[in-house]
Amino acid sequence: MFSSLHTWGWITVIIGVIQLTAGFSLFGGGTYGRVIGIAAASLGALGALLAIGGAYQFWALGVFGLCLIVIHGLVVYGQPEERQT
Repeated sequence: MFSSLHTWGWITVIIGVIQLTAGFSLFGGGTYGRVIGIAAASLGALGALLAIGGAYQFWALGVFGLCLIVIHGLVVYGQPEERQT
């Protein structure tokens, strides 16, 4: 376990840089951004599900739903639309 606040600060900075590069990759249409985005949204959804039993159940459900929308959007991004005839 990490005990120093300096260590947690550096971990937060490193995660922020990874998310920043993933965001630029996502705007550029890269796969790296999609993979990092799906992983981050999946972790967010799991965290929201674990928080449902807490004091803010409806907030946790809202965050979970938002994470699912983000995951769906990143998975179907760039796929051709099916045309109905």
